[in-house]
Amino acid sequence: MNQLSELHKEKPPKQEFQVERLAFFSDAVFAIAITLLVIEIKVPHATQDTTYNELWHELKELKFQFFALIISFAIIANYWVKHHLLFKYIHDYNNEVLRLNLLTLLPIIFFPFTTAFVYENLTHPAILVIPFRLFMINNMLASFAMYFLFWQVTKKHPHVSYPMEEEDKKLFSQKLILTGVSFTLVLLLTFILPLEYASLGILPIAFLNIRKKFFTKKK
Repeated sequence: MNQLSELHKEKPPKQEFQVERLAFFSDAVFAIAITLLVIEIKVPHATQDTTYNELWHELKELKFQFFALIISFAIIANYWVKHHLLFKYIHDYNNEVLRLNLLTLLPIIFFPFTTAFVYENLTHPAILVIPFRLFMINNMLASFAMYFLFWQVTKKHPHVSYPMEEEDKKLFSQKLILTGVSFTLVLLLTFILPLEYASLGILPIAFLNIRKKFFTKKK
């Protein structure tokens, strides 16, 4: 009886449900951000006088928007997967974890804006660097915010999560840090190189994925 009383003192009622609410709220933010990506794309306007070729031409004009949507969808989905995997271990929370989780969601809700800002200026090379840099900053902040949430629940407050395998923990943190550093590198390169060359700063992420896919399996 005393042990049961102590347990209730340590863990408030509905604590596990509150953690689920935190995860559900986060999932909703990710889902809304992804949905808003396509809402930004305007449907081609057609009238009774519009011909097949005219409508097809208008649809082809949206190619950059669809390309940007696919890229941003993949990026947001990637952050959601990491967030989802992290919450597989979280069973408790405190005010710091709560605030940092909200901070992690903040860059996510900006992706529809920064994505639209990029594709609206793809045909204006002289000013494209501005929305491109903003998009890089968006990615950089999302990566580092996700890492700090990971660090908070595994290092600073390990009691709020179940133990994670050291190899999984190392790979999880390594990918987030490398992603953030890569986007930071691309951002810095835009100040000294054209955009097409500055984008090569993303290669460390590709190298890590190739290494994980082939080298790790062979090992």
